[in-house]
Amino acid sequence: MKIATWNILHGMAVPEGLIHNERLAARAALLNVDLLAIQEVDYFQERSHYADQASVIAESMGAQFISRAFAITGTPGEKWKKWEPASNSDKCFYGNGIISRIPIVEEFRLELGRSKVGAPLAIPETVPGKSRPKIKVIYIHDEPRVAQAVHLANGITVINTHLSFVPGMNIYQLRKIQRWAKTLPGEKILVGDLNLPGKIPAKIMKWRGAASELTYPSWGARVQFDHILIAPSQSMSWQKIDFPPATQMVSDHLPLGIELDINAQLAR
Repeated sequence: MKIATWNILHGMAVPEGLIHNERLAARAALLNVDLLAIQEVDYFQERSHYADQASVIAESMGAQFISRAFAITGTPGEKWKKWEPASNSDKCFYGNGIISRIPIVEEFRLELGRSKVGAPLAIPETVPGKSRPKIKVIYIHDEPRVAQAVHLANGITVINTHLSFVPGMNIYQLRKIQRWAKTLPGEKILVGDLNLPGKIPAKIMKWRGAASELTYPSWGARVQFDHILIAPSQSMSWQKIDFPPATQMVSDHLPLGIELDINAQLAR
């Protein structure tokens, strides 16, 4: 079983400064994984051409199963409100998603809240005539965060999240996921953009870091914000996947993946 995590949104990171869904789909297909956990996903946003990006990616992967976890209704950085089940009548969402070729047996959701204060954040800014974006630091308010989990037919439960960029709040959210994970079925794996560098998430969770690789920024990665963590007492082994370099930038994050060798007894 091949698993990958990828923060996909930042079309501003590409030289044209635009989001290209067809390029995103082609790159996702090249990953050739059984399950792709994505963060910062648009659902019917003007900036991404009113596409359901999860469905676009699923079609390119030949995957039949999609789990969506909306975090907000509206557009991040502009006008938005916290997503509520009743807001499904609206047409514009943003959040996370899990796309799987393996049947999803059950879905779970955990609200992680948001920081009441924002923080300075480095944002890629397109510069005319330059192949690489310029980094601009601006103050950004935090948004609601959510963790989603899917229990798969093979006995694995994958948790996907995008934690706050505000220092301290992301640690609080990660500890909340740690407690929540104990209530979930199956063997657990946590993936996503945790906005925490290096080995910090694994030490907090007391889970094993399954893939060590610099993932941000994509045009010259210097830090690992994206992680795959394996809960202890697992009946499986794994190895990191080395994805081929993209010929065109799609996101300001690089994908991170592993291949699992699942114990036959667990799969039953």
